Amino acid sequence: MATATTPAAQAAASRLAGVRPPTAAPAAPAAEEPESGGKGKKGKKGGEEGAKKKKPVKPIALAVLVLLIGYVAKGKIIKPHYGPHNPVPAGAIYDFPESVTVNLPDGSLAQIAISLQLTKVGSVKTATKDNSELMGTAVKIIGADSYQTLLSPAGRIALQRALLTAYQKVFGQSEGAQEVSGVYFTSYVLQQQ
Repeated sequence: MATATTPAAQAAASRLAGVRPPTAAPAAPAAEEPESGGKGKKGKKGGEEGAKKKKPVKPIALAVLVLLIGYVAKGKIIKPHYGPHNPVPAGAIYDFPESVTVNLPDGSLAQIAISLQLTKVGSVKTATKDNSELMGTAVKIIGADSYQTLLSPAGRIALQRALLTAYQKVFGQSEGAQEVSGVYFTSYVLQQQ
């Protein structure tokens, strides 16, 4: 049985046997290759070019994969921090499940339906969990005012501001931003005694 002596023959035999051919080929045997038909050189060059083309694909695919993972991680791990030049976008609106009914100090009655404008970082789950605290805060703040104060437009605005400040304390901050950005009255009924 004849032994393969040319580098191309050795490479073909190695591939069949499942062994990688050596990366550096000796210079002298390359000169002894037959030039008949030109298939030996083209086949060898084509094989080397194919191997060279396959090698860059792995690093490129790895780089694309790392960039893709980094992009996804940026959105989930690195949260945006909001500030004066980067305002928080509005989120969901949370409606209190029932109106707040309060007896005022002067004997009058106030019945007010309240909705909260949550920011993007605010959570409706937090609002529903703290519902009794939210209702209690509203009763305390509304119950401190008189009928005449709540009747005037300036009194309504002052009540909204007071409720907003109180609810911002209840909810707190998340990602550097307040979770509540506004208080709305969806129903506002006052009854004088």
